[in-house]
Amino acid sequence: MADRDEDNDDDQDDDASFLVRREVVHFLEDDGLEFIVGPRVFQTCVSTSTMDDGSKLAEENDIQVIAQEVENSISNTEKLSHYNEDRSNEQGEISFNSLPREIILNIFQYFSVVELCLYVTPVCKQWYEIGHDPGLWKELDLSKVNELPSTSLCRIISQAKSLKKLNLKGRLHVSTAEVAVFSQCIPLLESLNMGFCNDVNETVIDYFMRNCPRLTSLNVEGCVTVNDKAMAPLLRGRNLQEINFSHCSVSDDSIISLASGIKQIVSINIDGISWISDSAVVTLVDQQSRNLQELVLDGAELTDRSIHYIARCTNLCKLQISFCEGLSDQALRYIQTLQKLRNLKMRKGLNFSTEGLLSLFSCQSMAGLVELDFSENTQFVDDCVMQMTKCCGPRLRNLALSWCWDISDPGIISIVDHCRNLEVLDIIGLHKITGTYFIRIPEDMPKLRLLNLQQCNRIIDELIEDVIRKKPDLRVFNYYGEQFVHEKEEFITSGGRG
Repeated sequence: MADRDEDNDDDQDDDASFLVRREVVHFLEDDGLEFIVGPRVFQTCVSTSTMDDGSKLAEENDIQVIAQEVENSISNTEKLSHYNEDRSNEQGEISFNSLPREIILNIFQYFSVVELCLYVTPVCKQWYEIGHDPGLWKELDLSKVNELPSTSLCRIISQAKSLKKLNLKGRLHVSTAEVAVFSQCIPLLESLNMGFCNDVNETVIDYFMRNCPRLTSLNVEGCVTVNDKAMAPLLRGRNLQEINFSHCSVSDDSIISLASGIKQIVSINIDGISWISDSAVVTLVDQQSRNLQELVLDGAELTDRSIHYIARCTNLCKLQISFCEGLSDQALRYIQTLQKLRNLKMRKGLNFSTEGLLSLFSCQSMAGLVELDFSENTQFVDDCVMQMTKCCGPRLRNLALSWCWDISDPGIISIVDHCRNLEVLDIIGLHKITGTYFIRIPEDMPKLRLLNLQQCNRIIDELIEDVIRKKPDLRVFNYYGEQFVHEKEEFITSGGRG
């Protein structure tokens, strides 16, 4: 296990080599002095772990220190000379820099923003200027470098004046000081992902709401420090439309406040919050029924009453509910009135009957579904699968029927027969299926790229290998969770048996 962890670490280093490796690039000034740029420029920083958010004085000092570090770093880079800017060499050949600006700009579009910052803009004045063209700095994904020092983070973001989309997902420490520094540099920001970031709180959110007035999409999924106190700054987000609170520590009162205080909520995710009740959902729909297009809920405390109100959302395209134990067939009847549904998840509906499920998929409004998840519905049997494939099978791209124990070969054969456009099939725990018909996948399911057969104890590895041999782009998970892929006429497995 230790070896595997080390391998994973190496892979991660390769993916983020432009930040992890301590390379230093040397340039010569016109007067012969050496000028150093590259990762070394970013090594001076204020550790986020030393920032005391509880002390206003300490926080203000941190802000000043980081801001000064960033300013100095940018200033050093701007000292670049015109070294390497010659338009032709001694043989009279045209150099790269003699190309029209538009062509160089098109070439630079193949670099990520981080690569532009670290490897392109330090080369020379011309590359520095073209590399900072606003058209190149509209999206920034830092999710793979979650330990980037504060000064490095602020320097990169502060140069992206036209940034519209920022992804900080998984950052180990998000300090109020660094957010205070860089948020004021990106007033055009529209989409922010801070999912699974540590230390996100109401102060961090407040900086973004104040400095980024155009923000329309906010993802704080898995940020356990986001609680009811964060609602006050969020209500300042006049343009906010998409909010992901999945697995945060917010209550019914917070959802009610947002529903009443935000003008237009198009998408909201409150999955993983098991205490959200009918009261919050009813108020949300009352205030936002015309706007809602995507709704993701934890159904642990919900009843049919919530679904009755949700059915009023005539523009709803995506409805996902985990833990539907409190729902009955009446909820399925309400769902039939949603004419625009494209994505439906009703997981663990222990009280749904076979008859209720058959009725749902006899309704024409379900024919437009492209993603469907009815996992852990024990009454979802072969007849339901066959009715479902007749109803929406030709359009389906993603299908999950894991732990629907009574599904057997006739049901899966129906999927192979009718779901030609399927890309992902997740059927964990179907212990009755033999899978002999999977050999038809290459011809009858040409778009399938992932097949999950974990805990399907009657599927043998030799069958999986035969299928992959004929369809090399397919990934399959066997009973033990080992991944089978095809590579150069060999079968590579990853994962392991416990």
